[in-house]
Amino acid sequence: MNIIEQFIKGKKGNPAFCEDMLLVTEDFIAVLDGVTPKTDRLFSGKTGGRAAAEAVCEAITEFPDNISVNEAVEKMTEKVALLYDDGELFGAAATTVIMFSKNKNELWSIGDCQCYINDGFFGHEKEIDRIVSDMRSLVLELSRRKGISDEELTLKDVGREFILPVIKEQQIFANALGKYSYGVINGKPVPDEHIVVYKVKSGDEIVLASDGYPALKNTLAESERLLAEEIKNNPLCDGDYRSTKGIQKDSVSFDDRAYVRFIV
Repeated sequence: MNIIEQFIKGKKGNPAFCEDMLLVTEDFIAVLDGVTPKTDRLFSGKTGGRAAAEAVCEAITEFPDNISVNEAVEKMTEKVALLYDDGELFGAAATTVIMFSKNKNELWSIGDCQCYINDGFFGHEKEIDRIVSDMRSLVLELSRRKGISDEELTLKDVGREFILPVIKEQQIFANALGKYSYGVINGKPVPDEHIVVYKVKSGDEIVLASDGYPALKNTLAESERLLAEEIKNNPLCDGDYRSTKGIQKDSVSFDDRAYVRFIV
């Protein structure tokens, strides 16, 4: 494995608040995107997203080099489950992950991180996120038609407020089956249908990234350039690119971001 470039930055500009993580070991390369918490529940003083991402990183460092994808997902899940108190419902601590296994020559994706394999892009957007992002955009546009300015909407995101009840409840679909379901490492078993595997080969150029890049490209410079344009032209994140939130107070971007490019 030859690392070409790597980068990580929190949306608030302070590494202490970043819930994305990047891990490189002798046998694995992983990008983790801790899920933004919807409650004030902390785990040893850390948000659920950060705590889950750290737990998964710890699990990966303990993997044997020849671990299979299903064994890896099981061990990551078990590690996150240890964060919870007895009887506590899973969901407050969760992370998505995309990773490369050197031994298997495979990429493993659980959740909505992104990747490039040579010139081929693979995104893993959740359908429910697309639906609520569209709804938020609609509510913001209705507000504009009523005379509310973008400056006011930045201070009070009525679109976010409108969709928040759904966002808080959507974890019922996490690691479930059927319509609107999605995969995430949150302490509950992950069904096979939510585990995506890509075969790669020696010489392939790979990019792994969190969903903090609205338009991921296969170089860091181009990904950062397009992100800067989006921040400038679409700060509420409700234009052609839509999200469940825009740039919030005291933030420098829509979301945390992590990026690594390497050659197998």
